[in-house]
Amino acid sequence: MIFIDTMHTPKLIQASRLLAFSMLTIGVFPQFAAAADNTVSDQNVHAVLDVIREKLLASYPFPEIAQRYADQLPLAEKAGHYHQLDHCELAKRLTADLRSVHKDVHLHIFCDELLQKKMQEKSPAGEAKMSSQGFESVQLDLDTSTAYIRSKGSWKASDGTFGAAAGAMALAANAKNVIIDVRGNPGGDGEIGRFLASYFYQTGDEQYYLYGYTKNNAYSQQEWTYAFVPGRRLPDARLYILVDKDTGSATEGFAYAMQHLKRATVIGQVTAGAGIAGELEKLGSKLSMFLPTKMIVAPNTNEGWEGKGVQPDVVTAPGEERAAAMALIAGHP
Repeated sequence: MIFIDTMHTPKLIQASRLLAFSMLTIGVFPQFAAAADNTVSDQNVHAVLDVIREKLLASYPFPEIAQRYADQLPLAEKAGHYHQLDHCELAKRLTADLRSVHKDVHLHIFCDELLQKKMQEKSPAGEAKMSSQGFESVQLDLDTSTAYIRSKGSWKASDGTFGAAAGAMALAANAKNVIIDVRGNPGGDGEIGRFLASYFYQTGDEQYYLYGYTKNNAYSQQEWTYAFVPGRRLPDARLYILVDKDTGSATEGFAYAMQHLKRATVIGQVTAGAGIAGELEKLGSKLSMFLPTKMIVAPNTNEGWEGKGVQPDVVTAPGEERAAAMALIAGHP
């Protein structure tokens, strides 16, 4: 037989409710605490903005644009754009606000946890499994003597990527026509484009490829094609480069340089317009910034592709670039 103490039942119910509430708060409060820990305080936001402004004014290649960036940030702060955001939300908001002033697609604020993830993916451990190293395939059309090289990237100045590029060019060594497809390739290290370009000139005929300079020409750099590349060169082959709106940075540089040198026909759509190289800077509060510092232009000019993209010689609808290249090849047997 079960006896129930009716005199103490309300107290037992009250105690059980308190226990349930305490268990609920144990489960919930740590989450609120974690959220609070990730929120960047207004004081720290202000400090981050000061660092961003300082670095842009000191190093961005175009002083007038740097000043516009610097002027925008306090206005956005005053409007409450950065209040009560965690560091990853803050990174996204800062990037959007800066690009609303001038769309430099290289200028980017990162939260460190996402940046660390990206770096781990690019590390030797992250690349341990078999990788294309930026070059997915080479197809040979013997009927038209055409080599088609697909490179979705990105390009990294590593033994693996140089080796993959050299391997692709070795397969193309006897072709009269070469199509290099960099559609969707976000870029990477410009050395890979310069390496590919070198195959299309005879030894001893090195070309002034691109020119880079920092703010007030404090530092400048001439980029030339390489005097040595492994394997056979193709100085007489016709070169076609396929691009689209997602072709960016170093791959744009490759297309732009070869077009300017009148060594390639560029086919597709206007590219991304990312023409300022840079470096990664720490900002504090678990944030980093990719700071564009070096404008890249054609030799002996002030003209590059920053903000406007590479303009194709032959404009096509998306998906029709390769067919357009083959039509040009058919017209030049």
